Amino acid sequence: MKSILKILIITLIALGIQSCKSVDLRTDVVLNNPNSDEQKGKQLLEKAVIAMGYDKLQEAKVYETTTKFDWKGMWLTMPMNALPGNNNKDIKFRFATNSFDGQVEYLEGRKKGTIQGLQSWEGYKTEVGSDYLKQHEHDRYIWGLATYHYLLEAPYRVLNECDIIRYAGEKTFKGRNFDLVYATWGTEAPNKKYDRWLMYINKETGFIDMLEVTINDFFLPMPKGMQHATVHVEREKTSIGTYMPSNVIIQLKSPKKKENKVYSFALRDYKFDSFPKETLYPIDGLKFYGNTKPEIE
Repeated sequence: MKSILKILIITLIALGIQSCKSVDLRTDVVLNNPNSDEQKGKQLLEKAVIAMGYDKLQEAKVYETTTKFDWKGMWLTMPMNALPGNNNKDIKFRFATNSFDGQVEYLEGRKKGTIQGLQSWEGYKTEVGSDYLKQHEHDRYIWGLATYHYLLEAPYRVLNECDIIRYAGEKTFKGRNFDLVYATWGTEAPNKKYDRWLMYINKETGFIDMLEVTINDFFLPMPKGMQHATVHVEREKTSIGTYMPSNVIIQLKSPKKKENKVYSFALRDYKFDSFPKETLYPIDGLKFYGNTKPEIE
């Protein structure tokens, strides 16, 4: 185990040293044609949202899904898991659409019955069947809930929320042909405040099969060379007609074979409007932020 950990640490240091600059996901098409092809980029995303039925997801108030994470051996030894105790154990996500509000309930293992929640960017912890609720500021749970929530809804949220959307060209990966769309906020070039997205839209299905993303605000300090991940997404049709993620694979940096993962998580048993929305709002008196974040003074 010590030798594996040593190799992993050396690998992480090497990845961090490789780049001291902010990760830049702009393709040559974007770099050579600044501020152009905005209409085509938006049209491609709009078509993808409709093809995957995400217009129907926006109509739901809340939803839930049972999820199981699978961390790849040596990565589990690193403090990178935002929801500790989830490896190969069923957990249940509950989310309110068009917001960052949600919670995770541990269904198995030593944390069975524990609920970690996020409401208006305030973290809390409670137990199933208990009236006692403890507010906290554990960055890992807050980051994890907000990130996985956004990732599941990314197609329509990126379309509706990003103020910069650009057509980014085409690419072939593992025999599949993709249209690329680059999206971000603030400035087209990398900046410290906002993340960037490079979305891979399958030309045959119209589905978003992959995303390259930057991670500016990880709950632990990360060297700039590691603030870049690829997300592979497999989808299945749900009861409302939305093709929601059924298996998600996370890799460091640019796309690779699916076997080269840091971790993956499988999602099943999606249910929509299956519980009262008030369940996700147990703390009285908090300002509702919806899709926004509180301004940092």
